[in-house]
Amino acid sequence: MDEKSIKSLEEYKGAKCIGVFDEVPYFIDASGCAFAREVVLKYNPFRSMDILDIFDVLDERDLPQNIKAAYDKAVRERDTQDTAYVEAIHGTGFETLTEERERHEKAARENRTA
Repeated sequence: MDEKSIKSLEEYKGAKCIGVFDEVPYFIDASGCAFAREVVLKYNPFRSMDILDIFDVLDERDLPQNIKAAYDKAVRERDTQDTAYVEAIHGTGFETLTEERERHEKAARENRTA
């Protein structure tokens, strides 16, 4: 898949490409859908309606480590630099995934020191 096709898919699906692995592009949601904060979308040209397969990042078995690392980096960038995305997530009453993770990590640290 070429760069133009990836850009077209990003615009059409509201996704952001995190890399191409074994000649297959992978994406994260960039539309502000609160229920897609934790998924990786894999391009699948054989699906008729929805051209992306969804993988749950929370299930480590679904993703090879290199794709998981690209996902983690892209999510942090999206959640800290994409103001339109952050506003859309906050507008639905949710936190970004990065905010949620940081809040949980802070609470865990406080529990350990208490």
